[in-house]
Amino acid sequence: MAKKLDYHQSVNYSQADPMKVLAQKQGLATVKNMPAGFSEVEGTRGESAYIFSMGDRWGAFVQEGLGTKSLIGQKVYETTGETHFAGIAQDTVACIINDLVSVGATPVVLNAYWSSSSYEWLTDAALAEDFIKGWRAACDSAKVVWGGGETQALSGVVAPGALEFAGSAFGVINAQEHVVQGKNLHDGDAIVLVESSGVHANGISLIREIADGLTQGYATKMNDGTPFGLAALAPTHLYAGLVIAMQEAGLDIHYLSNITGHGWRKLMRAAEPFSYVITEVPPAHEIFSFIAEQAGNDAKEMYGNYNMGAGYAVYVPADQATQVVEVAAQCGLKAWIAGRVQAGPKQVVIESLDITFAEDSLEMR
Repeated sequence: MAKKLDYHQSVNYSQADPMKVLAQKQGLATVKNMPAGFSEVEGTRGESAYIFSMGDRWGAFVQEGLGTKSLIGQKVYETTGETHFAGIAQDTVACIINDLVSVGATPVVLNAYWSSSSYEWLTDAALAEDFIKGWRAACDSAKVVWGGGETQALSGVVAPGALEFAGSAFGVINAQEHVVQGKNLHDGDAIVLVESSGVHANGISLIREIADGLTQGYATKMNDGTPFGLAALAPTHLYAGLVIAMQEAGLDIHYLSNITGHGWRKLMRAAEPFSYVITEVPPAHEIFSFIAEQAGNDAKEMYGNYNMGAGYAVYVPADQATQVVEVAAQCGLKAWIAGRVQAGPKQVVIESLDITFAEDSLEMR
């Protein structure tokens, strides 16, 4: 039997979430600094991106970081000579853009933040060129302008050899009906889950711990023959095209959730007191079974921390759910009508797995 590994030993959101809530409250006290003609949208704090009114339209702003997935890319590069840093770039752009579009914003401009202990990584042409061109390609896919950014060498702050990738983005919302907030949710709304490409960029610390304990590390083959490291490096899906396509199709989007850290607990990200009942569970990629086996994690732990094959959630009136699936297919993404929003205590209920996540398991506001 595999030695039990606990994801929260290395990444414990319960430690950070209370101070994140405090930071949001302190930030709220600065609203008085908003220029004339601008105003904060009520209820925006705690959502995926910050929304503010600019008079005849709305702006949205977000900042996000990749986390430690670049360490897997570096290790695989060192052992195989294959650079997957175009994918790492897409992961970073996706973690920013997927949050931005979750409030209904159309991406306008994205800025990069890259830090390391020195600029030495930029002298590795294979890695650096793959990464930079991959960043541009991801921006093209998301139809966002890459406006610039900051590249820092932080000796003594960033561990030698480590690479930290992050960025920020601004978007616009041109119509009131496109402003996506939890207050739009209704009893009876359908929950449509959209496929992920794999782990995306969350739960990486546990993956690294597993690899450290395997004789062949990231080269270890899973049951389907895919090397563990290659599966972990599958680039994150970008959902900007899907959100824009749904808006253009006239769908009444009540809410959107980017399923990242906190796994399926993120389905109840909205502040509103509803139960989110899942009746159909999409198929999970092989890597999730491998992680569960190697870490000794049960289904509740896996669904509470990983996307488990569903990277994005769309909440719409029940009679529009089929159209969401059709629009997703046109965007090259599989989607499933997976459940419903219903009146009741705030919780996520995965019926077929007999899993319930109570409200107090997700403290984000």
